[in-house]
Amino acid sequence: MHTSFPATTMRYLAMLASVTALCVGMAFASNALVDPLWYFGGNQLKPINFAFNERLSKANLIDGHEADYDCIIFGDSRTTLLPEQKIQGRRCFNFSFSAGAVNEFLAYAKWLKSRGLNPRLVIVGVSAGDFRQRNPPHNIPNFILENRNPPSPFLKYLSTDVVAMSWRTLFGSSPIDRFYNASFQCQIAVASHYDPTKPIRDQRVGPFDNRAPLAQYRALRDVFPNAEFIGYAPPISAYAILDYQKIGWLPSYTGALVGAAGVFDHFWDASIPSPVTIDPANTYDGTHYSSTVNARIAEGLLSGPEPYAINLKHMTADEAITAYLVRLAKYHDALIAHLN
Repeated sequence: MHTSFPATTMRYLAMLASVTALCVGMAFASNALVDPLWYFGGNQLKPINFAFNERLSKANLIDGHEADYDCIIFGDSRTTLLPEQKIQGRRCFNFSFSAGAVNEFLAYAKWLKSRGLNPRLVIVGVSAGDFRQRNPPHNIPNFILENRNPPSPFLKYLSTDVVAMSWRTLFGSSPIDRFYNASFQCQIAVASHYDPTKPIRDQRVGPFDNRAPLAQYRALRDVFPNAEFIGYAPPISAYAILDYQKIGWLPSYTGALVGAAGVFDHFWDASIPSPVTIDPANTYDGTHYSSTVNARIAEGLLSGPEPYAINLKHMTADEAITAYLVRLAKYHDALIAHLN
């Protein structure tokens, strides 16, 4: 038996389908204009791009442009602030992201290589936190592990979660303490001031005695065997270094960096106490440093960013700890003055 719908019902269904399609289209269009996940070159309505998911967003940003770069930068949130445009003579893409770890850099490097990236220079911001005794993070997206394209924007930009991201981008504040400008250069988003009398986050979660990550740093180098491989330790508060010295962790800290230095062609340690790291005004939390500091480091990575850093490449562990102790003694009075 054949059943037909009344004409009014058909008109209602057609109207409902049209309204639904219009709403879906408007949601996609608005999300595409704000582009919170950086599929289409970022926000077209305001000169800011919030970092909701750097691991996905940066993959979207470089997708299809891998061959345009001859330099890649990996690191954690501190390295996101390294201005890639200051690396002279190279076209760098800064693929650093919040809480980045070497096992993630290795996975992304393999993914990028398979897509045509062939850098002449690889820069890695080495975190001593990699050498603590803890399980590595498991934040690598499936499309990276499976060597696939990033997920389609036509799926991502129809979700209510992304609508909320777009709304916050236009009318709210950054979800983290950094944001990216219209040129995708990372900027500090907070106006707080660092208090050296308070420990920095995770300062005492353990010493730095785990050397297993060194194999992953070597594997990272092997992904791009023809590239120059430069490592650096981003600056951290001299007051944290003083604390490591007091509780007996400084040898494990410097030992971890010396071990890492052996993997690289050059390795600059900007975390040694210096006029930069004893001045609380240069950082808002003791680990993330100002644009001025990071620009000077970037400008000197190919030649040596002194006086911000020392060259650990040819230092022994004993020489490195001695250098740190000399610096702590040199700046002792200034350190104590800020702690009182």
